[in-house]
Amino acid sequence: MTKLSYILQYTLDMMIVMIIAIPFVVYLRFKSRKKRDVGLNNRWHEVGIMAFWVYLIGLFYETIVPKNGVSLQYAGMRLHHLDSLGINFRLFRVFTDVYNAIHYLNLWQPFFINFLGNIAIFMPIGFLLPLLWRKMEKFFFVLFTGLGLSLFIETMQLPQFRSTDVDDLWLNTLGAVIGFVVYKHLVKRIPKLKEKFKVFL
Repeated sequence: MTKLSYILQYTLDMMIVMIIAIPFVVYLRFKSRKKRDVGLNNRWHEVGIMAFWVYLIGLFYETIVPKNGVSLQYAGMRLHHLDSLGINFRLFRVFTDVYNAIHYLNLWQPFFINFLGNIAIFMPIGFLLPLLWRKMEKFFFVLFTGLGLSLFIETMQLPQFRSTDVDDLWLNTLGAVIGFVVYKHLVKRIPKLKEKFKVFL
């Protein structure tokens, strides 16, 4: 499979899951509002909340849902045999891996998937959080939310037959930060965007 087809397949899988999730998220959201007898304060905020949940479902499907089974015994084995069983605790090893793959094997997949992919997939976190909630307009809230979510995902991957990498933590967090910067830039250009998706007080 070429690097382009791998990226397209990964994206397509995530998009299909997100599309399937839309009617369920809409139904559960409106059912929840009806149960709590809460009126619709801002329709754009409601749309944004549902988009956020749909994105999270797609994210968790690609990163947490087991593809090849789960074993707690395997998780213990991995912690004792790190490199041989797909765990990397060497910070910034991604640069060496990407360089070696490109320079010696002419293989760009680690660059597009392991490096750029881990950044891009968390950019919606940094963008949607401050867009939807005022308290998330503070940089450190977004920073630690991105880091915490990434840590949760990597921990959930331990008992699975897939890689767990410390570099994913800072790459994911960087993606959230970039999303936050994009939000701040758009708000400067389109000031109305700052309040359009937030709940009215």
